[in-house]
Amino acid sequence: MIIKQLLRFFRSSLFEALIWIGALIYLALYNPVQEASFSFCVLDNLGFEHCPGCGLGRSVSFLLHGDFQASWEAHKLGIFALIVLLFRSGQLIYQHINNQKQKSRLPING
Repeated sequence: MIIKQLLRFFRSSLFEALIWIGALIYLALYNPVQEASFSFCVLDNLGFEHCPGCGLGRSVSFLLHGDFQASWEAHKLGIFALIVLLFRSGQLIYQHINNQKQKSRLPING
C-alpha cells in the first residue's frame, strides 16, 4: 500500500514541480563564482572540451543573485531557461491543484 502511494506520488505533477523548485533553490544558494570540483555534465565527465549546456546552471544562478551581465556571459540562454523553469513549475502546481479539486468533487460510490 505504501509503495503504491509512493509510486503514485513519483508520477504526480507535484513531484516534478518539487524537483524543479528544489533545483532553483539550489541554484539560488549555490555560489556561481566558485569553481565546482564535481560536475553533473555527462559530456564534461567524459572529457569533452565544449558542452552547449555547460554554464546554463551557472547562468541561472547568476540571475538569481542579480548579476545579469555575468549570467549573459556564462550562457546566453540563462534568462530563457529561468523563465521556462518558473513557468513549468507554476504549470505543474496549477495542474496538481486542479487535480485535487476534481478528486474532491467526485461522488463516492459505496
